[in-house]
Amino acid sequence: MKILLLLSGLLFSGGLFADMDKICVVDYSSSYENDLRSQIKKKGCERNNILRIRGARLGSVTHSIAQYCRHDREINFHEVIGSYYQITCVLYSNIPREEIN
Repeated sequence: MKILLLLSGLLFSGGLFADMDKICVVDYSSSYENDLRSQIKKKGCERNNILRIRGARLGSVTHSIAQYCRHDREINFHEVIGSYYQITCVLYSNIPREEIN
């Protein structure tokens, strides 16, 4: 009986039904906070989707990673043109993490 309960718990856990095949592409803009958040929500991005942020400035790369990326998964960023970067990571949540000062 205990084995049956353990197996059913594994089968019905939320992680098994996560959609990890979707790539959410959003564009960084000067009105970062509201625009990036609204783009992520509007496109229906969910936890564990791949998030690609295009056009981030050098100073905003670490801020974007800290707010939206899972830190137990691979995070890539590279310079595209001038001081603009593209960030690719696994989305932690479509709601940014709260910043504590």
